[in-house]
Amino acid sequence: MRALLLLFLTATCLADTVTMKDGTFLKGHIERIASGVLEMRVPVLGEANVQHLQLTQVESFVTEEAVLVSSGGVVSRGRANAAGGRVASQGGAETSPLDTGLELWRDPSLRPAETAGQRQWTTQADVDVSGRNGVVMGSGFSAGFSAKGVTKANTVTAGVRLVRAESGSQTSADDLHLTASYETNPTDVVFWYVRSDSGYDNARLIDFFSVNAAGRGFRLYADAKGKLDARLGLAHRFERYASPAQASLAAPSADLGLLFNRELGWAAWDTSLNFVPSFQDSGDFYVRHETSLNLLRNAGPLSLRVGVSNDFRSKPQPTQVKTDTSYFLRTTYVWK
Repeated sequence: MRALLLLFLTATCLADTVTMKDGTFLKGHIERIASGVLEMRVPVLGEANVQHLQLTQVESFVTEEAVLVSSGGVVSRGRANAAGGRVASQGGAETSPLDTGLELWRDPSLRPAETAGQRQWTTQADVDVSGRNGVVMGSGFSAGFSAKGVTKANTVTAGVRLVRAESGSQTSADDLHLTASYETNPTDVVFWYVRSDSGYDNARLIDFFSVNAAGRGFRLYADAKGKLDARLGLAHRFERYASPAQASLAAPSADLGLLFNRELGWAAWDTSLNFVPSFQDSGDFYVRHETSLNLLRNAGPLSLRVGVSNDFRSKPQPTQVKTDTSYFLRTTYVWK
């Protein structure tokens, strides 16, 4: 028991420490600093969980191992610490400002300025069980796969989700979503984005649908634990129905969205909301929403997510309801 306690205390003492301006602090492993962002792996939040901390919110930090530090000039190697807006290294006499020009890395071959063009990928696979309340009440499952690639300049994401649910002999959900998005990483508060969501929804008698949009994004709020983004753009919405007698929908539309995520310590909170109103008919609009909490995170790649999603259409087909709601319990596996 004493040996285990000593091992735990030793691991804690050897951890890097970051103190935020709000007085909170984190212990873990500082992966790197680039473009004004400090990336830190915090073991208590799970080895797959990397915190992205804005340097403007960092009061100080100290590393317990030798790292490489530069502000675009001389590179110093040694244990580093930051305080009072300056960064010092045991490997050199010069100090560097704690600002967007600071670089910190560990592997000599992975300097951020030299690898900025290399896309860093994170992939995720998941499966869930769900209950539904909408077209038909029932229960079922969904399975999905997604990939996210990040460079200094932009972020690319793509994913696929298959949903199937039944109630007796009736189908309450049978749909497929293929999603893709591209956004420039904001240097201040404004960025560009392009997104697409297409597939089919057999329960709603839609053989094919697509929403394609592009516009400007605005970072309304960001700190060490999360962010809130808003999107405003133009879209085209298309739907082809199973009934030959019903004409397809093709409407130029607006694209309004909110994306929120927050680290709560015991869980991670994620919410997305998209509102697509038609320009041809002010009463015709489409809303898609999902909120989830990522729970039971540990040192491994597995986690458990619980959440709710809503699909609302203001003018559904005559035999359809407006709102389709799903409650899910999702097991997620993440790897890089």
